[in-house]
Amino acid sequence: MLKLYHNPMTRSLRVLWLLEELGLDYSLESVEFVPPVEGKLFAQKTPTGRFPTLEDGEITIGESGAIIEYLIERYGEGRLAPPIGSPSRAKYLQWMHFPEGTINPYVNAIRRFAPVTPAIVAAMREELDIAIAFVDDELTYNTYIVGDDFTGADIMLAVSLLSVNSLGLLVENYTNIAAYFSRLQSRPALVKAMQS
Repeated sequence: MLKLYHNPMTRSLRVLWLLEELGLDYSLESVEFVPPVEGKLFAQKTPTGRFPTLEDGEITIGESGAIIEYLIERYGEGRLAPPIGSPSRAKYLQWMHFPEGTINPYVNAIRRFAPVTPAIVAAMREELDIAIAFVDDELTYNTYIVGDDFTGADIMLAVSLLSVNSLGLLVENYTNIAAYFSRLQSRPALVKAMQS
């Protein structure tokens, strides 16, 4: 059986949401978050020392994006990702990796350095705003980030946008993101994941 090591304030929300979307049987191991201290970035009480961590039999895997791709490939049965070779596959891969490659580095740096380097953080906020505007613009044309179908890329992106929102950095003029959030919040799998 699948086992997810979970803390609701971490990226493990992505994996929990996906498990619910796919209707998979799993066990949930709720683990208290250990705030990182210098030199102890892998201090969580999980098999990888990080959130999320997923066990699937003899397989243990970390990194939310890798877990999302793994679960969709292994258990998705053609759902939640365009097929390899389809015209929308490249766009899907771009948006699968955009949250961790572009959004979250700024979010993490802003959280970490806001108290000590406000001038640098202000510049990071401007860069983050450019990335968020790019997302908002993309959602002008699409119901979801890849097109009209909900995919794993939406799970990756939405959880990062929730982090941006928690910092108060999603400004009101991002109307497409606001509408996107409304669509996503009606998904039963997300509702259930956020209650765990």
